[in-house]
Amino acid sequence: KNGTIDLLSINAGSVFLVPLNAGGETFYVVIDTGSSDTWLVNSEFTCVDPSDSEVIDEAECAFGPSYSVTATAEQIDNRNFNISYADGERLNGQMITEDLTFAGITVENQTMGLVTYAGWYGDGASSGLVGLAYASLTNQYGGTNPSADIAGLNIPYDPLLTNMFKENLTAPLFSITLDRDVSRSAQSAGGIVAVGGIPNIPHGTFWSSSNITIIGMDATTGQPEYQFYAISVDGWAVSSKQNADFDVKMTGNSRKTPLLGAPTRNVIVDSGTSLIYAPSAVAAGLAAAFNPAAAVSSSTGLYHVACNVTAPLFGVVVSSKVFYVNPLDLIIDTGLGFCVMGVQDNNGGLTIVGDVFMRNVLTVFDVGAAQVRFSARPCQLTNGTITT
Repeated sequence: KNGTIDLLSINAGSVFLVPLNAGGETFYVVIDTGSSDTWLVNSEFTCVDPSDSEVIDEAECAFGPSYSVTATAEQIDNRNFNISYADGERLNGQMITEDLTFAGITVENQTMGLVTYAGWYGDGASSGLVGLAYASLTNQYGGTNPSADIAGLNIPYDPLLTNMFKENLTAPLFSITLDRDVSRSAQSAGGIVAVGGIPNIPHGTFWSSSNITIIGMDATTGQPEYQFYAISVDGWAVSSKQNADFDVKMTGNSRKTPLLGAPTRNVIVDSGTSLIYAPSAVAAGLAAAFNPAAAVSSSTGLYHVACNVTAPLFGVVVSSKVFYVNPLDLIIDTGLGFCVMGVQDNNGGLTIVGDVFMRNVLTVFDVGAAQVRFSARPCQLTNGTITT
């Protein structure tokens, strides 16, 4: 069985939500290919300030409608849910099983997190999150005291999509297309998720693929394991010239523009990250290609750019194909009186292609073949060219 479901874009297109049915009730949750747990906030929970753990009013966590345990749910004994995020957000709670329906496909007795303690910067609409990555990234721990949990000693379980595939409920792949909200509205249509297939949307005739790389190691067995949807990128196409011809095959042809950061391995494709986080040389090269150049702000640590500037040419090269990023995605209006560059410095950390990239492609996560495939969506460049 194949299933498709519409995404909801909120907060000026910076967050993408998808409906998830839990025990007969539907909630909107963040869709995240960079994590693996499915979790919902409990009807009774403690909200804390992520910066200092001070207990604050529940409304400050800004969740959407909360989940109440249903007759089909059951708590898992001697287990707890414990996850932390790079921005300081953290969640603790119970592990339960519940009947979950996603894209019209139901998994009975699916393991998931039930959040009872949250340090969270919510969006006012989402009630949780559905993680679509591998089991090794799940955050179930032994015991009932999260403060006693040891990072890396999680007890993996099969996430929602993994169980769909193992139970032969659908083919072992899914695909995502994210829509751009040019009106910067509070909420709008956000795209499509297809489980078991590819959505019927316009896209290019050419596909590029990259094998998913194994970048993790099981803490107890020492065996390599899949974690993220991590791929290899040939390089990054950056130029202030809109008609630049890039040396995608890296032949050394002096008449072509060389790629930056070639090659870049272990690049994570993550729908739960708004921006692109690229190697330092790539981010600096793109910043310099703006006129006037983008510059790192001492207050935010991010590359700021003039909101009315013309964006340079930028693309991500996969299997010798340049996937261009629409200029609209390279200048992000924060709504705070300044704009930031859609590509930021990863400062030596993880390289991530998030929504800024994914809005420009149809992405297929072929779990069965251990590949990620891309096909360009129509992209209007600043010189008026439409490219796929």
